[in-house]
This record gives sequence, structure tokens and C-alpha cells, in this order.
Amino acid sequence: MGRRRFDLDARVVIIFLVVSIPLVAAGAFLVVGLIRSSLRDAIEVSLEQRALETKLLLERYMADQIVHLRLLAVDPQVRSSVTARARKPEELQKQKQAWAQASGGPATTAITGSPLAGRLREMASVRPAVHLLQVIDSTGHVIASSSRGGRFDHSEADWFRALAHGDATGPHIGDVHRPPGSAISLLEIDYPILEPDTGQWLGAVHALLDSGDLYGVLGPVRIGRTGRAALVRAEDGLIVAADESKKVLTDKFGGFELIQAAIAAGQQHWTIPEIRTKAKTGETVTREARLVAYSPVEQVPQLSWIVVVEQDLAEALSPIASVSRYLWLHFFAAFGSLAALAAYISLGLNRPVIERALHLHEEHVPASMRRRRTDQDDETESERAG
Repeated sequence: MGRRRFDLDARVVIIFLVVSIPLVAAGAFLVVGLIRSSLRDAIEVSLEQRALETKLLLERYMADQIVHLRLLAVDPQVRSSVTARARKPEELQKQKQAWAQASGGPATTAITGSPLAGRLREMASVRPAVHLLQVIDSTGHVIASSSRGGRFDHSEADWFRALAHGDATGPHIGDVHRPPGSAISLLEIDYPILEPDTGQWLGAVHALLDSGDLYGVLGPVRIGRTGRAALVRAEDGLIVAADESKKVLTDKFGGFELIQAAIAAGQQHWTIPEIRTKAKTGETVTREARLVAYSPVEQVPQLSWIVVVEQDLAEALSPIASVSRYLWLHFFAAFGSLAALAAYISLGLNRPVIERALHLHEEHVPASMRRRRTDQDDETESERAG
């Protein structure tokens, strides 16, 4: 059985194409929008996870430093040193004066030359981040020190006053600071020495750590070419640790007020627009727009730090731009094909088909029918002539 032949109305095809093109365009716009939104959400969540992971690593690092001091505070040699005979006021005065002198003197030998001081030096030598280790008695004076540095009398320090007033349940951590005349920023950690039976406070272990070691936790965080992490103070946005040491304790994190707005809104990420500032030389410095995620440091007592992970917005959203470009090229190619097909049908197929139909009809007429038709034509011509 032969195939049946149907005639196609070109106007119907053209109407169908004209109606389908806007629908395809609307679908393309919707699909591209959904893909862009999904990709951006994935990028933002990834940045938030990096900030959270970095915060957890930083908290673990601080916990390790506290554990080292706690082990030192419960050492029998350390406990016996703070319960030894009390020094006379004259002896303390001589040691204080000698401690302040550049050359030191015999009065400091009992502090830096004792067996306990030697042990403190050994501990500091195997931990490069430790700048100073001291054992302090209940009067606030240094008993043993890894080196002659820092204070000799800590009785006026805030952490010592807190311990003296009964707050000896855990470590006291001071914020990162830079001593006058020093280029090194330090982090102070103090742990109380307690009597094991009664829990009576006997003294404290005092440590000064190079805060640059904090960046050892933040440094491995790299996202693309511009993504990196920094540690800032929650009160004012001052940079505590960053890849550029000259910014530490001198510069504020650019756009920190927007991070505060994100914290207030409960948003774990924020887009910081382009920022232009004046440098000390008078030159205008432009900071590109960034996508920033943050995570507060919660497990470190007495400190309010925030880990921020930032990346230039153009680089962060570059996968979205690439995917959107390819999708739009694909849909524009589809639109062009539909438009070309509509033009071809409207201009090329909308012609009369009578000649073509008659020609096909003549080709399929049998020869006998053709002779009969010729005879009939001859008879008709004869009658007209007669």
C-alpha cells in the first residue's frame, strides 16, 4: 500500500513558528536564570564552608596552645617552684631593677639560669611560635623565664587581677598586640597553677606567642587566584592575621561595616562593592568588588574574632558567566534556525502548485487513454469545421 500524501498549509507552519519563538525565548530566559541562581548559591555555600572549616582549624590551634600551657601548669616542678619560700622585698626590688637594665646582672640569674628556666628554654626552642615562657607566683612576680624579656611584675595586668579575684577556672587569653618599639605582634596566653587537692590558686604560666603563627592556619586557604582568608577583630574590624603582615594591627578589613550588617541579618555571606580609598601618599586605591563569607570564632575565651574568606566577585562568578554565555549561544542558534525556517516557508513554499499537479497527472495517463483523447479532439475539430 502506497504512502498517502498530505498537503501542508504554509500559513499554519508560519503561525506555529511565530508562536513558538517567544515561548522558546521565555523558556531560555527562565532556564538561564535558574542555572545562574543555582550556581551562585553553590559558590556562596562553598565559600561559607571554607570559612567554617578555617574557623574550626583556628579553634583547634588555640586549643593546642592552651593544652601545652595546662600540661606545664600541672607539672610538679612548676608547682613546687611557686610554693617555695617567698622572696624578701629587698630581693624583689633588686631583681626588678636588674630586669629593667639592658645588661641584666647577677640578680636575674636566679630567674633565667635555674633548672626550671632551662626547661622553659627547651620547650620554647621546640616551638618556634613561642616568644617567651614564664612561671609567675601569686604575688605577680616572675620566678622562672625562658629569656630575659617581658614584664617582671604582672600584678597590675588584667589577667592577673582576674586570677587574684578568684577567676582561676580556665585560661586567660589576651588579644593580639604589638609591644612599643617592636615589629612583632604577640598573642598572650595565661594558665593558672592550682593546688591539686584544694584548688587554691598558686600562680600562673605566662606565654607570649608570635601572632604570625596564626596565619599558618589561614595561609593554606586559597580559592582561585584571589580567594584568601583573614582574621579580624569583631569590635572594629582590625586585621589580626593576614597574608600581608604590614596590615596586621594597622588596617581595618575593607567593607567591615557590611560584614556587621550581614551578622545582624543572619546572612553568612555578603557582597562588598568596589571600594576606593586614599592611601597615605595621596594615591587613590581601588579595591575590586568581593564576595565575602565569615564565621565567628566561638571556642576561644575572652576573644572576639571573625574568620573572613573573600574572593573577587568577577572571579567567583566567572563560572556563571561562562555557562550563561554558552546557554545563550545555544538558544540564539535555535532561534536563528526557527527564524530561517519560517522565512524559507513563507518565501519559498507559498507558491501555486497547479502546474506541478497537471504535470504529474499527464505523466500517469495510460497510452490508450491518450489515443482516445486524441481521436475525440479530432472529431470535435471536424464538427466545428463542418
